[in-house]
Amino acid sequence: MVIEEEILARVRAAKAWDKNARLEDFQVTAAENGFVLINLKTRRAQLLYDEDSKLHDLEQLFPATKS
Repeated sequence: MVIEEEILARVRAAKAWDKNARLEDFQVTAAENGFVLINLKTRRAQLLYDEDSKLHDLEQLFPATKS
């Protein structure tokens, strides 16, 4: 996944729900393991991961099931 394309796809999806949504309504923040796309108007946040992200969510939630 190319992160720029994913961001634009999420913005287009938001415009489907809110015809007044603009690109300026969104903010992207880089995190340790991916990106966070924040809709400043609705205050909703979406986590975005690319092919280089190391996902350890299950290991953190269920440490006893680690193989």
